[in-house]
Amino acid sequence: MDAVGRLHYIGTAHIGTHIGTAPVRRSSASVYTFMTTSPPTPYQESPPATLPAPCPTRPVAGRPVDTDTPVFDWTPVPDATRYRVQIARTEAFEAVHYDEIMDRGTAVSLGAVLPDADATACWRVRAEGADEARSDWSGPARFAAPSAELESAAGTVRVEAPPVPLHPTSDQNPPLDQSAVPFTWEAVPEATGYQLQVAPADAPEDPVVDCTVDQTTSVTLYDTLSGTGTSFRWRVRPLFRVAEPGPWSDPVPFVVAPPTDDERAPEGKNPRAAARIAGPATQARTSTTLSLTVSLFAVLSFLATIALIILAG
Repeated sequence: MDAVGRLHYIGTAHIGTHIGTAPVRRSSASVYTFMTTSPPTPYQESPPATLPAPCPTRPVAGRPVDTDTPVFDWTPVPDATRYRVQIARTEAFEAVHYDEIMDRGTAVSLGAVLPDADATACWRVRAEGADEARSDWSGPARFAAPSAELESAAGTVRVEAPPVPLHPTSDQNPPLDQSAVPFTWEAVPEATGYQLQVAPADAPEDPVVDCTVDQTTSVTLYDTLSGTGTSFRWRVRPLFRVAEPGPWSDPVPFVVAPPTDDERAPEGKNPRAAARIAGPATQARTSTTLSLTVSLFAVLSFLATIALIILAG
């Protein structure tokens, strides 16, 4: 609301506001003072995240990409219908150079995005779904353009120590739900990222998961290990910005529990569930038919015996 200062010729103006009046000393008369106040803008909170956040898998670890159009990828999120990707020069994302809806495995032309051809950059991804469902933004992942001037590998620190796997473990009980398997490990000093591999227990040389992540020590795989058995082994190794990757950890065996039949399909559409529901009724019908057959056979046998007695007499 507007408030107008009412002038008094004795040199003092009183400012009328919604909270009262305040004297304003003036050296002469006939001066008007105006004050404008406006109600505060209510704070609008963002809707809470209802989807798990994806995890960037490439490019990561601050390592240079090998092309001007690198492919961006991340871990899939259940119930996500689209993903939003942002690219910026710093992990604060105060100046975003790219902000688009895109699919996993989409190539982006860095020349059309980054202002400098030799830049290093950060990117992040968010999952979105139906009815305004969304996840939080992932943690930032870092990469360098092919022409970025990086320090030499000889002048960098490369720690010759593997990460320590923390979860899952070989004595995990009960088995993990295959629809969401979390992996965690201890950080390695100076590491800028990590590489994770998961392989069947009977084929450790043929991993079903081989992904890289940035400076995080945990990643959750959703619906990735379904249909590939229940016994696995996993291992992890550190990545460095310009140096060669560090040593692998010892592989850790673990077991997942496949989804039950009822979880794979609704009860009415699940053939096994339908068979279980129909089982007792089918068994009852079978028992009734068998009883009638036995009774009819007994009657016919009795009549045949009577006929033989009559013929013999």
